Amino acid sequence: MEQYWEWLCSIPGLYRMQQEILLRCFRNPEGVWRSSGHELSRLADRGYTWAARVRRFQEETDPEKTVHRNREKGIQFISCEHGDYPKRLSVLEDRPYGLFYKGELPEEEQKSVAIVGARMCTRYGKAIAEQIAARIADAGGQVISGAAYGIDGAAQWAALENGGKSYAVLGCGVDRCYPASHAMLLERLEKNGGLISEFPPGTRPLRHHFPVRNRIISGLADTVAVVEARRKSGSLITAEYAAAQGKHVCAVPGRMEDELSEGCNELIAQGADVILSVDSMIRMIFPDYKKRKNELTGKTALAPSEKLVYSSLGLHPKSIWELEECTVMSLAELSGTLLSLEMKGLIRETERSYYVRQ
Repeated sequence: MEQYWEWLCSIPGLYRMQQEILLRCFRNPEGVWRSSGHELSRLADRGYTWAARVRRFQEETDPEKTVHRNREKGIQFISCEHGDYPKRLSVLEDRPYGLFYKGELPEEEQKSVAIVGARMCTRYGKAIAEQIAARIADAGGQVISGAAYGIDGAAQWAALENGGKSYAVLGCGVDRCYPASHAMLLERLEKNGGLISEFPPGTRPLRHHFPVRNRIISGLADTVAVVEARRKSGSLITAEYAAAQGKHVCAVPGRMEDELSEGCNELIAQGADVILSVDSMIRMIFPDYKKRKNELTGKTALAPSEKLVYSSLGLHPKSIWELEECTVMSLAELSGTLLSLEMKGLIRETERSYYVRQ
């Protein structure tokens, strides 16, 4: 039956609601494939004009060829009836009937956190998203997002750079590179996580696809963290889906006059948990994180200069010049110490010459 599901979900321009109508009419995807031109014409006569697309697709390709074509492109597929279909999605009423993906699907036993936010984010928001994602990766969790500009992309890069896995839910086919400038990120995600979409291969990134895909982002997560968001934004749509799905929602608070904080502050007013610090958020989601981190730090032998620099860093980025002032070390010695701490996985460079604790 799996090949018939893949054939049905590969029909261009057909959305979940239309797939549902077909399944009601023909019982299952094989029934849709074997439906006659007369039956589909009757549907079109009743106002379902998209039935003509189904008929054209029937004439163009069969289930076996559809599967072969997708595999040639490195695209995998899983239906909602398959035993390995993501359990987090299987309980949703509006779950996708099938998922196309490159790479892997999220691990069931690992905690998943969706990090979402504004495309045109601030430097502060980007830094917070990166810190949260880095800590999630360090704690053994996985990051879900949409590979968009701003918060999404920053969080996913940080998760990957810290040795974690991340999964992007796309508003287009998994064979489409969107956004185009995120080609390297998408390539990394495919190797260290996955690219996921309910839309058929070749589907363009149309505007109305993104609110729809947001239910999958929240659906694959245990927690949804909103870092920066305007009052009306896709991030709030994701948070609304998460709340309706019974998922944990949290948000980073901000100044009242800041447009990018309006959405987050509104979520908090509606009952979302406040992210007071990256550390408190990670402890809430991963109760054993601090113990694990202390054990790692305790097992890592640090030289006196490394202890001094490590103790001078916190969750907010400090520049190498600030560290030079507070440690009274030379730039040459400081640079070597920072590199050593980075290699031990205790700190990371958030941007050129700015460092934070992991």
